[in-house]
Amino acid sequence: MRNWKVKKTLITGAIALISLASGSAFAQSYVGVNVGASHADHGCGASEATGAISSCDKNDFAWKLTGGYQLPGTPFAGELTYFDLGKFKGSGTGASSNAKDSYWGLGGAYRPVFGGGWGGVARVGAAYGTSKVDYSLATIAGEQSKNGWHPYYGLGVNYEIAKNVKIEADWDNTRITSQVPSYSSSTNVINTYSIGATFGF
Repeated sequence: MRNWKVKKTLITGAIALISLASGSAFAQSYVGVNVGASHADHGCGASEATGAISSCDKNDFAWKLTGGYQLPGTPFAGELTYFDLGKFKGSGTGASSNAKDSYWGLGGAYRPVFGGGWGGVARVGAAYGTSKVDYSLATIAGEQSKNGWHPYYGLGVNYEIAKNVKIEADWDNTRITSQVPSYSSSTNVINTYSIGATFGF
């Protein structure tokens, strides 16, 4: 129930952004799609804390969807983001785990124009992350989900290839907390590197 309330709040925020955009005569609203790679600082999160996991795959495929509204006449925007950070796999003697991480982000962006079609972006906001861990550790096995709030931030550069169409390369950073029953939770720092396109309308 609590998870639904949080998601409902984020969806309400998105509707508010769209409502603002609909009242503008300019192409101030935009959507972006990015794909790339994610890298976790210690790979398997809470599974590693059990001592049964000895090897972790810290990298995976990641993608994100971004919707935003830029205030007319300014480089400042509000954004709602969904980020799939991928799956981080661990293994050990008679043990294995998979941590699938994602988050919803709500925050602000600074999008300056450099000239000659080039621009940049700096992002900061709050991320509501979810880590779903499938684990098999000796005599116990199961699935555990952990949700929590963490800050996110990022930097990017873009180039306008056509009117209201930009190619954008981004670096994003956040933290995801995971947990395995009977063990303490663990917070993982995850960096993503992606490229995609942003469309204004």
